[in-house]
Amino acid sequence: MRVPGSFSLEMKIPVTSSGNLAEYLAAKGVVLDMRCGGRGRCGRCRVKLVSGEWRCGDAPALPPDEVPACRTRLVGGRGIVEVPDVVGNRPEVLVGIGDAARSADTVIAVDLGTTTLAAVKLRDGVVLAAAGAFNGQMRYGDNVVTRIAHAATPAGMAELRTAVLDSLGRLLNELGTDGVDRISVAGNTVMCSIFHGIDPTPIGAYPFKAPQLVFPPRRDLLPLEVLTLPCISGYLGGDITAGLYAAKLKPGEMLVDLGTNCEIVFDTGNGCFGTSAAAGPAFEGAGLRCGMRAETGAIEHFYPDGSFSVIGGGEPRGLCGSAYVDYLAYERAAGKLNEFGRFAAPVESFRKIAPGVGVGEDDVEQLLKAKAAISSGIASLEKYCGMTASKLVLAGGFASGLDTDNAVAIGMLPAGRKITRIGNASLTGAAALAADPGLMSEFIRLSKLPQELPLAQLPGFESRFVNALLLP
Repeated sequence: MRVPGSFSLEMKIPVTSSGNLAEYLAAKGVVLDMRCGGRGRCGRCRVKLVSGEWRCGDAPALPPDEVPACRTRLVGGRGIVEVPDVVGNRPEVLVGIGDAARSADTVIAVDLGTTTLAAVKLRDGVVLAAAGAFNGQMRYGDNVVTRIAHAATPAGMAELRTAVLDSLGRLLNELGTDGVDRISVAGNTVMCSIFHGIDPTPIGAYPFKAPQLVFPPRRDLLPLEVLTLPCISGYLGGDITAGLYAAKLKPGEMLVDLGTNCEIVFDTGNGCFGTSAAAGPAFEGAGLRCGMRAETGAIEHFYPDGSFSVIGGGEPRGLCGSAYVDYLAYERAAGKLNEFGRFAAPVESFRKIAPGVGVGEDDVEQLLKAKAAISSGIASLEKYCGMTASKLVLAGGFASGLDTDNAVAIGMLPAGRKITRIGNASLTGAAALAADPGLMSEFIRLSKLPQELPLAQLPGFESRFVNALLLP
């Protein structure tokens, strides 16, 4: 089975070192998806061997094999590899960003994500350029908990900070900074802390308090003035402050930012309450046999008759999160999946959708855990507040391509609610602040609105999570 990866002739890299290939490429500025921390588990750092003699683990590897870079090294001499094209931003994710950033100044907005970075350059409400890349910190772990652990030593903290600054620097070089007036950054609290050189380890231990939530403008991080959106709490960051700005919640409405760490904020009219649910990276493709980001070659939607649509057309290389939601909904409706997510007879461990692309029972298990975290997080917050949300405002790239009817059908989102989408709200908020630094006081006001509620401490969360592991 072919492992998903889009290889480009323009991305050939000469290799002269016999050391770890992933580390060699990172030193050359080529950052691969290392969401398992380089432990050889996720298969997302695949490269194609073009020439040379290689070893992958304890076995020999020869061109044109595709191999995980984290387990591969050159055996003497010189070799060449092709690296995957991991380009990024889909148009619908950028909807609304220009409207939030009308200014004669040329500015850059950055979404500082745990897994990926996204950036746009704007002037007078027009997106001039967009770029995306993996966060170089991926080689130290795929979530904020592993990043916090790695930051526990001065050396580890320095590695994390260098990695994200290098990644951001490459994005800025791609966009071009000539004539740019300022840059604004939005991200979760751990990412923002590391970016500013602040030790994030207090966030990982009770009482989970962030050392700093509001960050002053800086001119020593990058060649331009850098503004950072204020964070709300240890686990509700500046990206959610940006979401509140973009969503403009009314009483009874709930913001749900669908990502690896699903953040939820509910405006009850008698207070604003927020929590975060550890959905994990399954809907971003991590840990799934054929999972991938929503980029060229990904199956975006799956249909009841077994057909599918592919981003960019052509042959599929894998499935992104929205396709997995479709698959669960339609296969369950057709009786091909039981309530436990097991394949109906004939018993198979892997079901093919296209040549080299399919879904396994182990994939379904991970997807059910992710959807259970989201649904139980929403339900537990509503139960605590004593009311249901009349409207869900979905943020994030995954939400942009999601068939919400299918999300309701599998029990990920609650039924009977009005649902709207606002794209990458983190970028929207960052763009607004970059265009008008005077908005900082408004963002600080918004950051003080939600009261954070640790999800695990909400009554009934665990039982709701267990029940949500089933398919309706």
